[in-house]
Amino acid sequence: MLLALALYLAAYALCLAALWLFRTNRRRERPPVAPKLLRGPGESLRWRLQRLDDVLLLHAFGAAFLPMGVFVGGLMLALNNPNAKERDAIMFGAFALFLVTLYFCGRWMLDKFTLRRDCHLGLLGEKIVAESIQPLTAEGCRIFHDVPAAGFNLDHVIVGPTGVFAIETKTRRAGRAEPGRRPDEITFDGALLIFPWGQDIYGLEQARQHAAWLGTWLRDTTGEPVLPVPVLTFPGWNVTTTAAGADVSVVSPSAIPGLVRNRPGTLNDLQIDHIARQLELKCRDVEF
Repeated sequence: MLLALALYLAAYALCLAALWLFRTNRRRERPPVAPKLLRGPGESLRWRLQRLDDVLLLHAFGAAFLPMGVFVGGLMLALNNPNAKERDAIMFGAFALFLVTLYFCGRWMLDKFTLRRDCHLGLLGEKIVAESIQPLTAEGCRIFHDVPAAGFNLDHVIVGPTGVFAIETKTRRAGRAEPGRRPDEITFDGALLIFPWGQDIYGLEQARQHAAWLGTWLRDTTGEPVLPVPVLTFPGWNVTTTAAGADVSVVSPSAIPGLVRNRPGTLNDLQIDHIARQLELKCRDVEF
């Protein structure tokens, strides 16, 4: 009986591996002509989700059958032992090891599902921001998403008559609000982000660093002395700023077009085209 169960598990594992290899090989199929496309919003998160989905079935199989394999192996050792005391000890040890393996496999799968859920939420947030800023293209702005940088990505970059804007998107779930605070509002006082549950600096320094990197890269590639405006946005939240003149603009996605329009003009059409050309070369790397 135990031998038949072990053979079944082995056959099941081989079938699952064959299915995974078939799916992976199908993903490599390409048309004869495969032009590279511009990155869409959340392109890095989309690829990460795809990689997670590719191995999720294998992870689920391992988490489901590894504890069972440990227990069956221990049980077979116990039944083949003629000494009753040793047999009982082996069975107890196998059961204890089964529980430990089951716990860690459960934690492993929970982490994987949580990571996938977070990536999906982040992708949705970047799509919300992309949709909010899309009307700016009718006003002479050029928009780029998921711009690859030095080990990170710029979520959105806007190039227009009023300058260059580096937008960092942070999609956060709502927590339990403290008494007297709205559960959907973030207040920025120029130094701290005040969430319904407390204060934080989540994303502020990252927005500064990403904008600084973009400015350096544009200066080196285009020769334009551009100082990108760092923007931090939280999809799904109402954002209120109580301090004027902060080095980072913290706004809701729907407020970004107004922020871009209300700044003084700094770039002419030739400069916009020059900067946009370099960003397009950097972002056109999506293949079939």
